[in-house]
Amino acid sequence: MPSARPAFRLPTAARNAGFAKHARNFANRALALPGFPVLPIAGLAAGILMVVVGAFGTGEMPLATRIAFWAVLLGWNVLKWQAWFALLVRRPRDWPRTAAIGALVLNLPLPIEISLALRLFGIDYAPQPSRTWSEALAISAAIFLVLIIAGIGRRMTPAAASVATPPSAVTPDGLLDRAGLNDPAALHAIEAEDHYCRLHLAGGRSLLVLHRFGDALAEVAGYDGAQVHRGAWVAASGVAGARRDGRRWLLLLADGAEIPVSASFAATARDRGWLRVRR
Repeated sequence: MPSARPAFRLPTAARNAGFAKHARNFANRALALPGFPVLPIAGLAAGILMVVVGAFGTGEMPLATRIAFWAVLLGWNVLKWQAWFALLVRRPRDWPRTAAIGALVLNLPLPIEISLALRLFGIDYAPQPSRTWSEALAISAAIFLVLIIAGIGRRMTPAAASVATPPSAVTPDGLLDRAGLNDPAALHAIEAEDHYCRLHLAGGRSLLVLHRFGDALAEVAGYDGAQVHRGAWVAASGVAGARRDGRRWLLLLADGAEIPVSASFAATARDRGWLRVRR
């Protein structure tokens, strides 16, 4: 009988590189979530405060039980809020409305959640709803204040400025508007990553924004640039050179990033004079 063929296995270095790429993509998508990582950090700070002051009558619990209780309750609520923001926040101006509605909708089941969390630790207690809701609204307001000052403000400020004095070349609620980019000249390239678009910007910066690549192409149609791949567009000002990788071309951006050129778009890149090997 012929001997069984050994199973093919990727080299260890290739497997590690693939894992690193997936981990990097996962981290990029997590950082692209509205409010992340500031929301979990604010939740942790609120949890420490709740443990110290013994909110909702937990001051009589042993310290270890109190810490575990607040870890369960606030961990669950951070997940709820993160999902809520990810679902409803699409542009900076969505934050106030989404936060206000969430403060009512997501806090409604809080008395039941507290009761269930207490039962996990052998405590049979039903909190008073009116007091629970009032304290929850105060906690939510404090967390939102932290989000605005520490996290959301960083993302909202450029966009808010664009609302006041919108640049004529930036489409309202478009890709650049969502990224808080007021100067289209800073855009060097756009790459599609699943349901996201990665923006390569001047100065070596990179942003991952939830946006359809097809919509992004329509938005930059009037800019000096061209699509060079099914999932890539480059600005003329961003091209610093090109190099060969076997039979395919790679465009080199000013920051060292490389954008692949597919065969179907190679003629376009060649006509633009981009396919010149950098010496």
